[in-house]
Amino acid sequence: MRTVLLSKTDELYLEKCAQEHSFSYGIIVGHQADITKSIVVHLARNNEEDADLEDLSNVQLSIRDIKSQSLASQWLSASKMCPGSFDVIGIFIASERLEITNEQSDEFRNAKKLFSDVYDLLLKSNSTFGIYTTDMAQTEYVFLAYSLADKKVVCKNYTYGNGGTFSNMDHRIVEKPFEWVQLECNYDLDDIIPIVDTTSRINIEDQFQNIIFTVRKYLIASEVFLQNEIVEDTMDLQAYIKKKKPKDDNLKTTSASTSAASTSSAGAASSLHLLSAHDSSSRGGVIRASIVMPVKCQLNSPNDVKVSEFSGTLRMSGMIFSRIYCNSRNSIGDVKRFIRDDVLRSLVTRIQVYCDGLTDPHVTNAAVYISEPPRRVFFNIPADAGDKPSTNSVQFSEYLFRGEAPTVAVAQAKQVLDVELDPEAILLDAESLPEDGHFSNMQRDTENSDDNRKLNSSMPKRELTRNLCMIGFAFALLVVLASVILHHAMTG
Repeated sequence: MRTVLLSKTDELYLEKCAQEHSFSYGIIVGHQADITKSIVVHLARNNEEDADLEDLSNVQLSIRDIKSQSLASQWLSASKMCPGSFDVIGIFIASERLEITNEQSDEFRNAKKLFSDVYDLLLKSNSTFGIYTTDMAQTEYVFLAYSLADKKVVCKNYTYGNGGTFSNMDHRIVEKPFEWVQLECNYDLDDIIPIVDTTSRINIEDQFQNIIFTVRKYLIASEVFLQNEIVEDTMDLQAYIKKKKPKDDNLKTTSASTSAASTSSAGAASSLHLLSAHDSSSRGGVIRASIVMPVKCQLNSPNDVKVSEFSGTLRMSGMIFSRIYCNSRNSIGDVKRFIRDDVLRSLVTRIQVYCDGLTDPHVTNAAVYISEPPRRVFFNIPADAGDKPSTNSVQFSEYLFRGEAPTVAVAQAKQVLDVELDPEAILLDAESLPEDGHFSNMQRDTENSDDNRKLNSSMPKRELTRNLCMIGFAFALLVVLASVILHHAMTG
């Protein structure tokens, strides 16, 4: 039987929602620890409840009054803010009435229909919903109901299809906060994709979709290194950390003894120590990951290589910073998948946010079009009931365009995740803004390449060499004639 783990903070949050609003609903952000166990990471109340109904004191809200469109919108927005190791795993209801946890009541039947309506909206409104680097898409979800009257929690496993079905699910409330292992990775984008669209006006959104599918193909074929080492997928993260710790201790001892020998050798040892990236303790226990791409020509068989003409090129240049949080029971294979999913999710989110702001998605195929998608910023989600995040807190992310203030991320976190943040708490240094000169250099390079193409097309190299030879021959003949005339003039 599937089990859901909740913290004491989650229970207090459900009680608060039922006390302050009588009837509340929202989304559950969770983490898949293993096949049968999910961890609730964050509960977020939906803040778009009907204000008119809330003002009526004699009206009792029920699941039937929940707007599926509002819940689906919150679901999608929260999915974009989650790291790749987390997902929206379900819906919660908190009420002061007893019938909300009665499995034989109409509320449970309405909850099943609500789930089905929300999932249908998610599939219809977003073409990239559920895009992962593997085929391990989520098919089962959690329905959590809390009654303030008897302080009872009921969890059900929801399976989509044919109206949906509920099955039994166990839940446990854990007193201690959950501990997380943090992993970070930089993924560099430096590739050129051909534009095969032959129309005079090219759709930018369609070309960006090609970027998503291309990067997804590369990520599937990639290998993920942890601390510059290949680790077997079958090993769990806890065993890897225990195995790595003696190596770190030996490396520290070796570095210390080498530094005592001489200053120069200490500098060399320090450089090697940083390059090997074995010391995760210096980064507060952060494990560094690297995505290694295969040679791209090896992704296809030699028979698939074709030469064809195209209307233009689409160049990707930049860096995606990835930061995920895993449970120590996760397998290394899951950790690698989470890192790939986080990179892909971040890329998809940037493209969606950028395309949403386009007034006209079409450009001419003769134009040089430079796009600057938003950059990724991070913020802490408190892990306890206090206002300050603890050492066990995790970070979600938001995306800001050039010139946007951190208050945009603060407002989005409040609306989607029901989290109060200080603008100064937004971490802006994960990804830097591109320099203004970078765009002018790209424009200049494009213009220079166009000029070179014009020169080459108007004066081929073979014709240019022949003309130079003829000019040289004519000049030599002119010198000979001048010498003969001068000789006759002097002798005469």
